[in-house]
Amino acid sequence: MATSYDAATQCWHGQYRPPILNPAANLGPVLLNVLERTPHKPAQLNADNGTILTCIELRRRSVRFAQFLNTAGFRQDEVVALIARNSDNVAPVAFGCFLAGVPLNTLDPAFSVAEVAHVLRLTRPKFVVGDLDAIAVVREAAGLVELSFDRPFGVLLSGDDPLPDDCFHVGELLECTGAQDDPARLKEDAFVPLYHGDSAKLTGTIVCSSGTTGLPKAVRLSHAQLIAGYQRISQLDRDETILCFSTLYWISGVQMLLTGVLNGIRRVITAKRGTPERTIDLCNRYGVTLLLVTPALASDIVRALAPTGQLPSVRLFAIGGSAVPVGLRTVINQRVLVSGKGRCFVGYGTSETGSISYELIPRGDSVGFLLPGVTAKIVDETGQSLGPGESGELLVRPVYPFLGYHSDSLATHAVLDEDGFVRTGDIAYFDDAGFLYLVDRKREILKYDNYQIAPAELESRIGELTGVRQVVVIGLTNSDRPYNDRATALIVRMDNDDGRPDLLTEQRVVEHCARTPDGQIRPVHKHLHGGVIFVEQLPMTVSGKVMRGAAKQLATEQVSLRNSKTTRTDMV
Repeated sequence: MATSYDAATQCWHGQYRPPILNPAANLGPVLLNVLERTPHKPAQLNADNGTILTCIELRRRSVRFAQFLNTAGFRQDEVVALIARNSDNVAPVAFGCFLAGVPLNTLDPAFSVAEVAHVLRLTRPKFVVGDLDAIAVVREAAGLVELSFDRPFGVLLSGDDPLPDDCFHVGELLECTGAQDDPARLKEDAFVPLYHGDSAKLTGTIVCSSGTTGLPKAVRLSHAQLIAGYQRISQLDRDETILCFSTLYWISGVQMLLTGVLNGIRRVITAKRGTPERTIDLCNRYGVTLLLVTPALASDIVRALAPTGQLPSVRLFAIGGSAVPVGLRTVINQRVLVSGKGRCFVGYGTSETGSISYELIPRGDSVGFLLPGVTAKIVDETGQSLGPGESGELLVRPVYPFLGYHSDSLATHAVLDEDGFVRTGDIAYFDDAGFLYLVDRKREILKYDNYQIAPAELESRIGELTGVRQVVVIGLTNSDRPYNDRATALIVRMDNDDGRPDLLTEQRVVEHCARTPDGQIRPVHKHLHGGVIFVEQLPMTVSGKVMRGAAKQLATEQVSLRNSKTTRTDMV
């Protein structure tokens, strides 16, 4: 699979290959068709409780949820929101929405009230399914945006807590205990899904994506876009197992769910956080052959393995979400995987476009060739196309484009050029052989452990403190974890009594950012991992805007100076 370059149009093209599955069909019928081929094969294994869903059971639960939505009268313009960790009935809920032609909006169960409120304001869902603790956040957020729900909340995970009166257990709806010849079960097995219209225009899922403002955008993906990307259908009787910790909030979670089902591969799921120890245990316990993790977790796995330890069952160690250093790829290939059996694999994509390129042939720090059907171009700041070896913003056009940002036509217009290419916001280039290389991120958004961090959010939080005159938050890298941005605050103190150094200290700022206004600990990716640097002034433009590039350079110099002083002190 190679990338070709058209000098006349100055565009790069992935190899032409018609999709195996039919993008003109709706996604629900495609999923049922594949599940029906191997009814008794395990489709999903829950590592937390040992529950196994065979293909036929996954099909039945999906049909039950679709029938529930149909009976309730859901329309194609009414959104169902899902805010949940990975558990038994997450996949059936998602597939049920696809079968019913109802858009599914996936949210992160770690979202704050403000973040949930922002997404609810955009998508205005009619029904919410989620874990009980996340539903409490949704209930509070809905009040902030004056959104009410006519239907009870559907609960997936609740622990030992009793359900409030406005909730019901989704498991009681989906987990049928009737006999094989039960009329209801026979009716489910004979279920034929309806055709809901043009798959290229029918919204399948609405995932969240952050732009330069840091606020999530609601990315609408069509049924055709979700189907067309799956070019390889494996032998459905092969003994393959997938492990991916991403929830369906992440586009990687959606992709790995579809990869598993459409290729007949068993998925191992867990609601628990992906730690290196847990990853190693699950890989060895269940014979995982395809592992997808973030660069941060991949690095931690390398450190956690014993000097002679390996992951012998893993054939494809996939890493995605941010830049992957060549050194990390090399150590995984040489030490973590069995030589000749497994290999490290890097992919690149966005929420709007889906997968863009795969590193099928290793070459330095390249992210590989464009996937079939993908067209790309590199442009400079004026929008002029560039050629091989020239760096600029990467623009991408898949065969089936995304349907725009829900309730945000201005953002949709801004992200697309006149030819329908999506502006990725990433600086990149192609070499003469068609390999794609990522150079830098154009956006100001930072990433830590694959979570996105909006500098504006941290800056606003710091600005609440007495004595702060100006603040800018930038990301500094660490040589040990170059794929993580360590949020670092540069602060100019007030020059009055309230700005005395003893009142505004680094410790006070760091602790303030680590907690919510009501004292709860914020997610770790939103902490100031780079600390605080107090400066006399920030680099500013003539118009009074902070020059972030210059601010990052200033912070780098200050950290270097601080480290050199520490070294000299240690030597005394």
